[in-house]
Amino acid sequence: MEKIILLGTIIFVSVILFISGLLVNKFSNNGIFFGVRIPKEYEKDEDLIKLEKEYKKKFTLFILPFLIIINILMIFNTKISIYLITLFVLIIVSNIPLIIYWKKTIKLKEEKGFRSLGENVVVVDTSIRKPKVREDNVIIKTRTFLALLIIPLITTIVTLIAYKNVPNPFPIHYNAAGVADGFVAKDGFKGFFHLVLFPILIQTGMIVLLTLTNKFAVNGKTEINSGTLEEIKKQRKVFKRINSILLFIIAIEILIMFSIIQFCTLFGFNVQVINYVFLPVILLTIIIFSVITYKIGQGGKNIKYNSNEKEIYRDDDKYWLFGNFYCNKNDPSIFVEKRVGIGWDVNLGNPIGATIMILPFVLIAILIIYFLIQGI
Repeated sequence: MEKIILLGTIIFVSVILFISGLLVNKFSNNGIFFGVRIPKEYEKDEDLIKLEKEYKKKFTLFILPFLIIINILMIFNTKISIYLITLFVLIIVSNIPLIIYWKKTIKLKEEKGFRSLGENVVVVDTSIRKPKVREDNVIIKTRTFLALLIIPLITTIVTLIAYKNVPNPFPIHYNAAGVADGFVAKDGFKGFFHLVLFPILIQTGMIVLLTLTNKFAVNGKTEINSGTLEEIKKQRKVFKRINSILLFIIAIEILIMFSIIQFCTLFGFNVQVINYVFLPVILLTIIIFSVITYKIGQGGKNIKYNSNEKEIYRDDDKYWLFGNFYCNKNDPSIFVEKRVGIGWDVNLGNPIGATIMILPFVLIAILIIYFLIQGI
């Protein structure tokens, strides 16, 4: 069962990477072509269209065989360490064609002089970031997210009530088949920590993380570029609201899942309900919202509004490393809308943003080294 889950995850990630890579310009922000900002008046340029067709052909010929080989090799070795290394390699390799065509697009932009015919202006509209409450409730409020603390509170109360009836020792880990393979004695601080404190910390930490993501990322800096002011405002409002709703639904599902795991420990329920019910539900939720997000586009770019206003264009390529990583020391923002792909990026020019970017890779490297040493 564990092997099936790991293989299924690798296949799912491979499919996502292939589709998002092949349709990279569809998933990119408004006015972005391989990570390069192109004014709307040049979007139908023959050389750009030709470049995209060439990219799709070479991307398929290069990446598809690689993904197939990687997935076949994973069948013969499903250690967690190899699994993590494989995910890391897949992400890096799938971005190589994008970097190559980013350079080609930069060169084409310079050669053909792709510059807006209008004025190169900067527009600031604070109503998008902090809209009036009555006029536009864009995202789910922070207090609504914090209200989810009721779930870990209920879990804690049930745990304390049922504590005396918990077996000694009690299980703290289950393999993919749902069989307990790790136990801790109930007596003493270690038992109390694993049975009471740890679940509280996990659930509370999840709420705090998603609340901060909703507050600072989803409701963070909005790029007013490549479109008319009114059009951009309306597009971003829809985009932010959908992503805020997604975060809230995912938060509820994950919290309930952790509570069910806890109740399985307390009352001896079959933990397989997680594999057969909650994980598929969470996966289905992500797929549904991914389809919706694809339909509206990054930043809501596919939502069209009639407007006679002039296009806002600001050539900001210099702040985007390889067209994909935002680095602007003069910008205090920690999170910004992704230029390539769906969601948000961090500002590498901000020390906090750089830390947020680097820390996950450090943790993954530590896990890989640990699992390799343990032979897992």
